[in-house]
Amino acid sequence: MPRKYVLLPFGLLQTPVIAHAAEIHSMGSMLGKTLWALFIVIGLILILYALVRKKIGYGTTGSNNIRVIEIKPIVPKNTLALIEVQGKELLIGISSNGMHLLADLSSPAKDRQFQEVLKEKQCGIK
Repeated sequence: MPRKYVLLPFGLLQTPVIAHAAEIHSMGSMLGKTLWALFIVIGLILILYALVRKKIGYGTTGSNNIRVIEIKPIVPKNTLALIEVQGKELLIGISSNGMHLLADLSSPAKDRQFQEVLKEKQCGIK
């Protein structure tokens, strides 16, 4: 095999590089292209942020009927959540099996029973 055929692929690989090197860009045009690319990337980030915010519902919603007061992880997949729904405080257990209402903490009857039990314990009454 002649030597010129072995070097031919290397010569073809260098042709685009030589042609590209002949182009001269001014500093202003390079800066302009860089700024346009930066604006496009920032615009895409803002559009994605708006879509994610709308999809997840992060931020303000139409009404403030539900408010999370406290979340307490118990074990890796079980959590206690204290929430307020229309003025009522609820203790909810969250696990991989679902969510369960554990206690309604705003019920006046339960508050009264707790106060009675507390008085009994303080006074020593059985």
